[in-house]
Amino acid sequence: MRIDFVSLFPEMFASVLSSSILKRAAEPVADPADPSKVRGAVVGYHLHNPRDFADNKHNKVDDTPYGGGAGMVMQCQPVYDCVMAAEAQQPELIATRIVLTPTGVPLSQPLVEELAQKPRLLILCGHYEGFDQRLLDELSPLEISLGDYVLTGGELPAMVLADSVVRLIPGVIGKASSHECDSFSPGSQRLLDHPHYTRPPQWRGREVPGVLMSGDHKKIEAWRREQSEQLTRERRPELLAGTLRVAGPATRSVAAVSTVVIRDAHEADYDAVDAVLRSAFPTDAEARLVRSLREAGDAPIELVAEANGQVVGMVLFSPVTIEGGDGRLRPLGLAPLAVDALWRGRGVGRSLVRQGVRACEQARAGAVFVLGEPGYYAPLGFETASGHGFSNPYGVDEPFRVHPLKTDLGPAGQVRYAPAFDGL
Repeated sequence: MRIDFVSLFPEMFASVLSSSILKRAAEPVADPADPSKVRGAVVGYHLHNPRDFADNKHNKVDDTPYGGGAGMVMQCQPVYDCVMAAEAQQPELIATRIVLTPTGVPLSQPLVEELAQKPRLLILCGHYEGFDQRLLDELSPLEISLGDYVLTGGELPAMVLADSVVRLIPGVIGKASSHECDSFSPGSQRLLDHPHYTRPPQWRGREVPGVLMSGDHKKIEAWRREQSEQLTRERRPELLAGTLRVAGPATRSVAAVSTVVIRDAHEADYDAVDAVLRSAFPTDAEARLVRSLREAGDAPIELVAEANGQVVGMVLFSPVTIEGGDGRLRPLGLAPLAVDALWRGRGVGRSLVRQGVRACEQARAGAVFVLGEPGYYAPLGFETASGHGFSNPYGVDEPFRVHPLKTDLGPAGQVRYAPAFDGL
């Protein structure tokens, strides 16, 4: 993998990229069991400074914002020229462009896993008030946020992103199991990791749990699973039970932090769901679609997000028939996904999708995504899978990793929607 950093302060990266695992990943390393076997470097780091592309004698790359206001804005041309020059190096490696910004999609382990499979990442590090929006419109980078707080620049988040990605590249960490069962990872079923202990068996009156020294691997595994579930239930219940702890909108009289519950929709919710759909989309087509699907019996999985007794989001899966070269499949397709405007940006939509896919998994049904615009679904972590739909990076064992909409079914592949779609 090649990682390019576009930064006004490239000197900030030196100590991080030249230390520990990030350093080892960029160097040839001999196999401890057989020193004659040496694996080559698996990643290369490249730093680029937009100041080198400024067209003024002071290498100035920022200016005051149109419309007034505090702070400075990074200009389009120096950054754009810097990106083009960087990508001209090894142009055969197509770069996945990324910008670190508080307005981006939250960084998550499933997203990191997806990025670790890319051949090249180009990470834009903003500063001041960020980039001119026209630059972002032109480059169309994936916008990623580390969390609901603001830093002085994108350099520290870029290093965090690089560390989280590089450690997943095969060959970087000796044992793949070292990271496959980490918190949020597939091996832990996306839950929090269990507690860990090492020697000595007693320290300051505290003992290692006896089961870990019993030698009974089945009991140890059961204990670890129980601890993982308990810790997740106490600290991150949305990962286990379809609930989400989020900050409530300031414009409503709700507590500073609210519990959003993801649950099955009931008939009593339908009017509220209709209201959410009408507020989320420019026409009533989606609300009419959902009603039609229910009337036709084509809404086997419908979930709502509820906060303080109010429906603030919904998602629905409906049957589609996919015909391809190797026969017919009957998975479920995503119909409208909607979140109340005041609750967007808090992970409600992502949790609706994830809980919906779990429901599909329990029903032994595949999930494919066949509706919507990339600009709406991309912030949730989707990537275009074909001209017909979208796939998702949450994990290889989850059902939306099925491939009916991809080209491996052959050019004859077609998508047929449920009957309720026909009149829309």
